Amino acid sequence: MAVLSIEKATFSYNGTDEIFTDLSYTMESNEVFCILGPNGIGKTTLLKSLMNLHPLKSGVIKIDGNDLRNIGQRQLAKLMSFIPQTTQFTFPYKVLDVVLMGRTPHLNAMSQPSREDYQKSMEAIELLGIKDLIFRPVTQLSGGQLQLVMLARAIAQEAKFLLLDEPTNHLDYGKQMQTLSIIKAMKERNVGMIMTSHNPDHAFLACDKVAIMNRGQFTSVGTPDEVVTKKNLKEIYGIDVDIIEYEGSLKRKVCIPLLEGHFS
Repeated sequence: MAVLSIEKATFSYNGTDEIFTDLSYTMESNEVFCILGPNGIGKTTLLKSLMNLHPLKSGVIKIDGNDLRNIGQRQLAKLMSFIPQTTQFTFPYKVLDVVLMGRTPHLNAMSQPSREDYQKSMEAIELLGIKDLIFRPVTQLSGGQLQLVMLARAIAQEAKFLLLDEPTNHLDYGKQMQTLSIIKAMKERNVGMIMTSHNPDHAFLACDKVAIMNRGQFTSVGTPDEVVTKKNLKEIYGIDVDIIEYEGSLKRKVCIPLLEGHFS
């Protein structure tokens, strides 16, 4: 089981103004970790720092005790996979080819995808329910369809950790629930998931731990029951929220925003 640790991570674009400061968290590759926070607070920047796309100003990120900065790109791709909020393609690659790209870290420079690579790609495609799209150019897909293709590619990559930046963005209600179910299922394969979201219900549905990110800090970290509270949601989103515990067969909590006259 792999371990990802964030130790006193600080990032700044200009070297002066810090986007986040002294963030620390440690997780194993069988955990779903959700980061909630307002727009522009640095959630996406943190995910990119975890991929070493935005080198930290200070602090360190480690996988199994190894400094991320000392891990080559090929090896890092076997450990971490990142799905951004939006993806654009200039060329009309077929869906199957895009998912196969997830197998690149497992290929030699001059080798072709093997039968195993095709098999793992098709398994991911079938898991996401997009088999009917495999020969469709990605430039002709809707935003929601493309999001599912990118998730399939990340699954085919077989990384130890998946970083998901608002993974239900662009998805209809049914596909949101399907995606959250897949996120829960992936941890059973010892894949660690870090996802950002603006929907606190997603934390109750799929996540083991939650962090509130605000003012450049993790202001609260713990289980969904501990962190997703009326007080915390009011602080980060500026609205009153009621949290109801559903006592039916699901036995979980639900967030109800109170719209009329409750904006701060």
